[in-house]
Amino acid sequence: MPIAVITGGNKGLGLSQSRRFLQAGFEVHVVARSRADFDTLGQGAHFHECDIAADRAADWLAAIHAGAGPIAALVNNAGVHFKKPIWEVPPEALDQVLDINVRAMFAACGRYVSLHQDSGGAIVNVSSMGGIMALPSAAAYVTAKTAVVGLTRSVAVDAAQFGIRCNAVSPGFIDTDMTRAVLAKDPARRDRIESRIPTHSFGQPEDVANAIFYLASDQAAYVNGVNLPVDGGYAIGF
Repeated sequence: MPIAVITGGNKGLGLSQSRRFLQAGFEVHVVARSRADFDTLGQGAHFHECDIAADRAADWLAAIHAGAGPIAALVNNAGVHFKKPIWEVPPEALDQVLDINVRAMFAACGRYVSLHQDSGGAIVNVSSMGGIMALPSAAAYVTAKTAVVGLTRSVAVDAAQFGIRCNAVSPGFIDTDMTRAVLAKDPARRDRIESRIPTHSFGQPEDVANAIFYLASDQAAYVNGVNLPVDGGYAIGF
């Protein structure tokens, strides 16, 4: 049974990712700070409590590898959003955003490659449309998610010699509980956003999960170093 490791795979978009890999017959290891909705995943899912931002060497990944064996797919999904203009971002807030969104992912990618030089595998990093375009009042977040895209390309080039591919996805506006809660306070904003999306609709969590699964699968065996937008065309719309 192939193994997938998904950070933050117990809530939001990550929960859909875990379900997608389970449906495909993977053994899924979820790494997160709390169990949240993990128990809804059922058989085949394993939980590992960890603050990945505090583990600068990604020892958590080495522990899973030692206990379960080679990891076919690593999905670096865990992240944090931060919405303030650059002149209101204190240094400690920037550190937190970079620690979770960049440094933890950087460590995980490096540890994964070091562990799988003989077995190959696939890494999928979750960026954002903030990694493609500027978002208002989100300088720290945009900086971090842009770094994810650069990291992905670098890992793709360096790790290809070991049969390891690395790609990224950049979700746009996805219809999650959190998105609905935020936009419920301003229904007109949702209308404005949908009017700009060429498909005129928000995406579903499964849309992101399917894109991630494709990039991690053998169907994408010759896809390496790409950043795949899952945004209905938002980033290229008007």
